[in-house]
Amino acid sequence: MAFSGGIRLTDLNDYITPGQECIKPVKANKSGQQADGSTIRVGQEGDYYEVTKDGEETKLEKASITLNDCLACSGCVTSAETVLITMQSHHELLSVLDENRQLHESGNGEKVKYVVVTVAPQVVASLSLKYQLSPLSVTKRMTSTLKAMGVSQVVDSAFSRDLTLAESAREFVERFRKSEGKLHGEQSGALPMLASWCPGWVCYAEKTHAEVLPWMSTTKSPQQAMGSVVKDYLAKKLQLTPDRIYHVAVMMCYDKKLEASRNDFYNDIYRTRDVDCVITTGEFDRLLSETATSLSTASEAPLDSLFKVQEPGQEHLYSSAGTSAGGGLEYILSYAAHELFGIVISSEEAAKAGLGEMQHPLLQAKAVRNQADHREITLLDPNTKQPLLVFATVYGFRHLQNLVRKLKSGRSVYHYVEVAACPSACSNGGGQIQPDDPSPAAKKKWVAETERIYRTAADEFQLPEKNDMLGKLIYDWFGTEGLDSAAARQILHTEFHGVAAEVNPLGVSW
Repeated sequence: MAFSGGIRLTDLNDYITPGQECIKPVKANKSGQQADGSTIRVGQEGDYYEVTKDGEETKLEKASITLNDCLACSGCVTSAETVLITMQSHHELLSVLDENRQLHESGNGEKVKYVVVTVAPQVVASLSLKYQLSPLSVTKRMTSTLKAMGVSQVVDSAFSRDLTLAESAREFVERFRKSEGKLHGEQSGALPMLASWCPGWVCYAEKTHAEVLPWMSTTKSPQQAMGSVVKDYLAKKLQLTPDRIYHVAVMMCYDKKLEASRNDFYNDIYRTRDVDCVITTGEFDRLLSETATSLSTASEAPLDSLFKVQEPGQEHLYSSAGTSAGGGLEYILSYAAHELFGIVISSEEAAKAGLGEMQHPLLQAKAVRNQADHREITLLDPNTKQPLLVFATVYGFRHLQNLVRKLKSGRSVYHYVEVAACPSACSNGGGQIQPDDPSPAAKKKWVAETERIYRTAADEFQLPEKNDMLGKLIYDWFGTEGLDSAAARQILHTEFHGVAAEVNPLGVSW
């Protein structure tokens, strides 16, 4: 189990204690008023004691750190990070399903929660590699297996990704026009626009580089966009309050658990989150083992709505062009080229040119210092061949740190950056299934094959605007104004919060 490198891990045995920079305070369980002149004593076992001037000692409680605390932290989490995610695991999903069964059996069906599971295509690619099944077969078997357990509906985050792609592209064009293409503006909504789908990158930026937050795209990630679809649109369709729906996301990354627990995605009225529980690919695989279920022998079930599938028959998956980071760079580049300059370039052409799989007269692509995780792709003016837009992919914290240095010094030339905390993007997420051979060479080959499966999973690519079901959902949800409506702007966007570092002296290791 591993969070991204944006969160520092320290080996502090098996209980949570504040790191040197942890802003979560240690609280004393006091029976009386604090006396003046009290001091703090550290015991042999590492416990803290408040000592009054009269010599009376009161043991201070060990810190209780939650996921929300870690999101608001500029310090560390400990090696006992499993404690942080006890409420976001496959055991929690099984507990909810078991509670539903008990409610049915006791005649309290009106209290049963409607369980929705969102599956990411990167997860499907990882399971496809392990079980040597086609992505479509894996998707249908996951649907069959989950519904046999009591899940009500299984949906596809590639569907909500279309929603975020469309909104992200609109956001970029709006920023470009507002700033007249000039870079390094300090106001919110300026250029460059930095992708914000990766929660590891978001945590890193909020905790250590708040200066870059005005450049972060405010469009929600596919996970959280689906959270809004499920807890707002679907809830209304089912005539249920949001708290009557239990929404689980199967994701490739442990950091997605942190994203789901952000207060920005909490409904204060109904006291529920847009995504109640996130389980990783590996946790889903363990769920299968613990329930004596085999994906290899599971039956296939028809796919539910809110899947990127070909109609009728649902026999072909659609996808978006680009890497496992989500295809944001390719689609936004294609959309912006047409909207801003009248240049027609497909997102598939942008993807192939960016990876060096084809040459395009108006696209100039290169790997920076021959690093596949840091690529640049430039849109050229048809007449002058001068750069019109410069986009980049930046994967892995080594490249992220270089990017941040350039941004803060004003030396970055990028209009848009697709960012992922993990090297090789989301196919290499910390929650993905790992190869049996732990060697670096085997791991590299495994990740490359997962990426290949991800990119070739669909029979063809589908642009968001060609997704008829998405179009119907948008206008049914937001009315005749569609994505131009005030409701769409409110529901599909989020905010970011810089965290000021505060050193807690009680967290110092003596």
